[in-house]
Amino acid sequence: MKILNCLVCILVFWLSLSIQAQERPPINIFNPEDYGADSQNCSISQSEDRHIYVANNKGLLEYNGSKWNLYHSPNETILRCVKVVDSLIYTGSYHQFGFWKKDDFGVLNYTSLSKELNIEFIVDEEFWNIHSLENWVLFQSLNRIIIYDTLKQ
Repeated sequence: MKILNCLVCILVFWLSLSIQAQERPPINIFNPEDYGADSQNCSISQSEDRHIYVANNKGLLEYNGSKWNLYHSPNETILRCVKVVDSLIYTGSYHQFGFWKKDDFGVLNYTSLSKELNIEFIVDEEFWNIHSLENWVLFQSLNRIIIYDTLKQ
């Protein structure tokens, strides 16, 4: 009986140690000096290859897990939203929306959908949100939603 009690105590002790020994995922805190941009970030999205994309006051931030890259917004305005859909990174800002695509060297290049579609903007219009649904990408400003059909590229 003493041996059984002793074994139960050892088992309970061992289980309590193994439960507390589980690892927690690391949490990293980044300062603007770490990523080389402004302190205000408006939106964040992650790609299938696990890269993080952030809409920042200075432009589009890309983080690959070890290094930050900053891509300045095409019209030098604050990026308000970002959304990764398949291999494209869609962004919205003041009087501008479009997508970024990686070239053969992994560098992001911007294509302005608002220029391509010849969109007339409302006074002070900014795009604050991007959603995707099947083959559609929706760009939302405070006053309207512009729907882009990705199959008509």
